[in-house]
Amino acid sequence: MLKNASRWDTATQRLPRAALLIALAAGAVALSARGFYEPDLWWHLAQGREDAAGRLVRSNVFSFLHPEYRQHYTAWLFDTVAFGAWSFGGGAAIQSLQGLLVALALGLSYMACRAHGPPAAAASVLLLGFFVIEPRAIPRPHLVSLAGMAACSLALARARMRGSAQPLWSTIPLVALWSNFHVEAVFGVVLLGVAALSEWLWPRWWARAEAGRAILIVLGCVVATLATPYGWGLWQYLLENTTVPAMLDIAELQPPYLPNYRAFWIYLSAAGLLLVLPPRRFHPGDALLLLVFGALGARYLRLTPLVFLASAPAVTARLAALLEHGLDRRALLITAAVVAAASSRVPLRVLATELRAGDAAVRPVGFFSEGAVAFARREGLKGPVFNSNNLGGYLAWSLYPDVRIFQDSRLQAAPPGFFRAIVRASGHQETWDALTSPVDWAVLSLARPGELSGVGRFPRRTWATVYWDEAAQIVIRRGGAYDTRIHRNEYGVVLPGVDPFAIAARLRAADAPRILDEARRNLRENPRGYLAPAVLCLSGDAAACGELDRLANDAPAVRDAVDRVRRVVGKG
Repeated sequence: MLKNASRWDTATQRLPRAALLIALAAGAVALSARGFYEPDLWWHLAQGREDAAGRLVRSNVFSFLHPEYRQHYTAWLFDTVAFGAWSFGGGAAIQSLQGLLVALALGLSYMACRAHGPPAAAASVLLLGFFVIEPRAIPRPHLVSLAGMAACSLALARARMRGSAQPLWSTIPLVALWSNFHVEAVFGVVLLGVAALSEWLWPRWWARAEAGRAILIVLGCVVATLATPYGWGLWQYLLENTTVPAMLDIAELQPPYLPNYRAFWIYLSAAGLLLVLPPRRFHPGDALLLLVFGALGARYLRLTPLVFLASAPAVTARLAALLEHGLDRRALLITAAVVAAASSRVPLRVLATELRAGDAAVRPVGFFSEGAVAFARREGLKGPVFNSNNLGGYLAWSLYPDVRIFQDSRLQAAPPGFFRAIVRASGHQETWDALTSPVDWAVLSLARPGELSGVGRFPRRTWATVYWDEAAQIVIRRGGAYDTRIHRNEYGVVLPGVDPFAIAARLRAADAPRILDEARRNLRENPRGYLAPAVLCLSGDAAACGELDRLANDAPAVRDAVDRVRRVVGKG
């Protein structure tokens, strides 16, 4: 197939290398220079900080409940690199690392496809694959696995072109390095193993002797997965990971849902049709790869990109055959572009124009409250804290070692049943009180309430709200170690979820000055909030009414509420 590439007229059939590089760069920017909510990023950075200091994370060091509980495996090398990137350039450096890994994955995948077909066919497959990857293009260690899978696919493509398993020797050091970045190195071994086994059963590219040699190389890759500071830990971690869905219903271990993952289902369907039709071109090895990685992606949405990276060269070969039989390459590219655009979960205009960079992009203020962290530092809140699950990593990154967290999203860093116990307690106040008895303060996620958040489980009779904004709420136990902070900081009336008209009705009472003080304070601490400016506007504060109008322009969701306040003020 590689020799046949010379048949294509270079002036009209070949994509210029510069155009390819520009396209890869543009794609990487579109997938990385945007705002995103990723709570796991923070505990990866916190672990990287420990690793860089020579304290390789082997237990749940950020927890006060289970600090000695073992961690069989961490993506320690990714964590360390990510920490180094953040130390160098903050959020922008994290986005740059993300973009580099995405571009590497796409570039290696294109090279693997080119070994099996001309540029038009390879580019068409890449267009579809881009939107399969897009939902999972978030700054986590699996980005390294995208590049690792593409590298294995390229090595396999080169081995097939040579009719020899020799190029596969490079995958042993690749897997050894990859295993220190992410557990999904195992799936690179699966890719090579399925390909080698299918060649031994149904010879196509290699003689059986070469297929046997490839199987030996795959066994070497299996051994290479042990080349981490955790030894067998990678396999223990992977085995434990299969039990997580039975313990807790988390999104990334659920099947890919529509419409967000329609690109995966479209690609899987199109690839299946191309690989089985016409029947005379069907090869069991291609179908087996698609079946294995398609099944993994269909079961766990976090694995959806793997089917594209594993099957792209075979799909390219089928498109190349269609081009050789008269399919117009322009028609192919246009069709691929239209299907790809239709499969995108994000409008293309948004993907191309609404770009964001820096700390504000990786730490959206609507989810992660810098104000709450600053308040905890200023008031000297330390030691054990209850926290919502999604804020655990952020607090570990921002406040450790002074603060030790209750939980975070490292689901295997606590004993089995720990998270189930939190979920059970969330429905029974007495059980919840017993569960949280070791703590005297808590940080709750108002932006992401749920069974693991604790929102609504800290009643005012025993807990005082001392800080809140749109993202987070801090409460302190009455009579606890930090009781002295309550008197000067408590919100008694201006509280999350309270109707501003109910508060305004109390402005003629004796405690009106305190209510207005609370509203003014919350306006400073919570500039994106609606309640405080609404209360102040209803009290006759013209400046607050202006703030309310600004908020309505920035947040269309509150426009109706703002209009209601304005009508009442106008009548007054």
